[in-house]
Amino acid sequence: MVVLKKTRASTLMETLVATVLIVIVFMISSMLLNNLFSSSIKGRTHPVRERIHELRYRYGNGGLHLPYFDEMDGWEISVENGKSTGVPVVTFRAEKKGVDKSIVETMVYGE
Repeated sequence: MVVLKKTRASTLMETLVATVLIVIVFMISSMLLNNLFSSSIKGRTHPVRERIHELRYRYGNGGLHLPYFDEMDGWEISVENGKSTGVPVVTFRAEKKGVDKSIVETMVYGE
């Protein structure tokens, strides 16, 4: 009658090595996730694009006088008249302060 069967146990050194390997894998994965989330937050341009679309709407309905300048969450927004290949256009530009990132949209006067 074998009620208490003897099982082979691992040594303390094997347990420590396995624990260290698991901790290293979790550290690397958490650093990768942190990098992904921070870059997605830094690269978010949705609120600024919404503001540009709002300004386009206001300009199209006569509610915006040019030139127009504004700041929003570290972005400098400007709306100015100009010409592109001889056609009069309105340029909507948003530039991030301290970073080489910009959004430019143009609209023909008659649009």
